[in-house]
Amino acid sequence: MRAKRALLYILLLFFFYCNHTNALERFKYPKEELPHNFCDNLLDDLNFYSFPYGENPFITNIDLLIEDIHHIDGKNLDFEASFSLWIDWKDPRLTEMFKEKNIYSGKGKPAWLCDYEADALWGSQQKILDPGIEFFNRKDKPDFQSGLVDWVDIFSDGTIETRLRDTAKFKSNEFNFGKFPFDTQIISFELWSEFPSTIISLVPGSSMQKYKDTLYDFEGEDGIVVAAWELKNVKFDTYEYVEEDGFPYKGFRLFLEVKRLSSYYIYKVIIPILLILSISWSVFWIDRSQIESKVNITMVALLSLIAYNLSVDEVLPKLDYLTFMDAFIFLSYLYTGAATILCVYSYYRYRKYRRKINLVDYYAKFVGPISYIVGVFICSIIYL
Repeated sequence: MRAKRALLYILLLFFFYCNHTNALERFKYPKEELPHNFCDNLLDDLNFYSFPYGENPFITNIDLLIEDIHHIDGKNLDFEASFSLWIDWKDPRLTEMFKEKNIYSGKGKPAWLCDYEADALWGSQQKILDPGIEFFNRKDKPDFQSGLVDWVDIFSDGTIETRLRDTAKFKSNEFNFGKFPFDTQIISFELWSEFPSTIISLVPGSSMQKYKDTLYDFEGEDGIVVAAWELKNVKFDTYEYVEEDGFPYKGFRLFLEVKRLSSYYIYKVIIPILLILSISWSVFWIDRSQIESKVNITMVALLSLIAYNLSVDEVLPKLDYLTFMDAFIFLSYLYTGAATILCVYSYYRYRKYRRKINLVDYYAKFVGPISYIVGVFICSIIYL
C-alpha cells in the first residue's frame, strides 16, 4: 500500500514538473535572453517591405474599440469619436528569419520581441510590409505611416501589430431623420486597404466578438458614452468591392446603432408647443367682440411656433423630406392659423347678424382640440 502511494506521489511530481516546464517554455520571454542591442540590429536586418506576389494574401486582423462618441452632428452629417485600433498580420518571411536566428521554434505561444515608432519602420526607408490601411470615412485622413500608428510591436512568430489611440471626426451618409426626435441612427467606421484583397485581406480580430456581445461594456467598465444618445446594438462585417482598375478590394465596417434621447425635445419643444396651442385655442372662450385681443393671442402663438421651428432646424441639415417634428409643427401652424381665421370670421358674423349665440365659437371650442389630437395621432402612425 505504501509502495503504491509513493509511486502515486512520484507520478504526480513528475506530471507537475512536466507541466511547469512546458508552461515556462510556452510563455518564455526571449527578450531577456537576447542581446541588449537586438532590436537595433533587427531593424538593420528588416527588409520585408515588398509583397510576395503569387502567394496567399496577408490575413490582416482588425480590432477596433470605440471608447466614446463625443458628439453626433446631424446638421453636418458627421460625428466625433475616441477609439483604439489594433492591426496585426503575420509575415512568413519574418517568421523564417526568426527561425534561422533560433528565436522561434514554431511551437508554443509567440513572444513579444521589439517595439518601434512608426517612422523607424515606414519613414524614409521602409523596413517591413505596409498594408496601406486607413479609415474610409474619416474626415481628416492621415496616411498609414504617420497617422494610423502610434507604435509597432514585433513578435517571435513573425506577427506585426500596430497600435493607435486617437480622436477624430467621421462622415456618415446613413442618417435618416424621418422619425426625429424619436429616431435611431447608424454610425459606422469603415477601414479599407489600398491593396487588392489578393494581397491584403481584412478580417475581424479576436476581440471584436467580445465587444459586440457586451456592447463594449467589458472588464467591469462602463460601455460607450454617447452624449444625448443611447447605444442599442453593435455590428461588424467585411465586404468586397471592385474598383475601376478591375481588382477586388476588401473592407471592414463597424456599425453602432444609437437611439436619440428624446426627453430634451419632449420637455423643451413638444410640451411648450402644446401649451401654446392651448392658449391660442382658448380665444374661443373670450367674448367675440374682443377681436383685437383674440387676434393678438393667435399671432403671438404663431410667432412662437416660428421661433421653435427655427431652433429645431439648427440641429438638422436641409432635407428633401419631412420629419415627425416637421409634421408636428406644420400641424400646429395649421391649427393656429385656423384659429386666427375663425376668430375673424366669428367677429364678422357677430357684426353682421348680431346673434347672441355664435355657432362658430361654440363648435370650435371642441372640434378644434379633438381634430388636432387626431392629426397628431395620424402623424405618429405615419412617421413612428
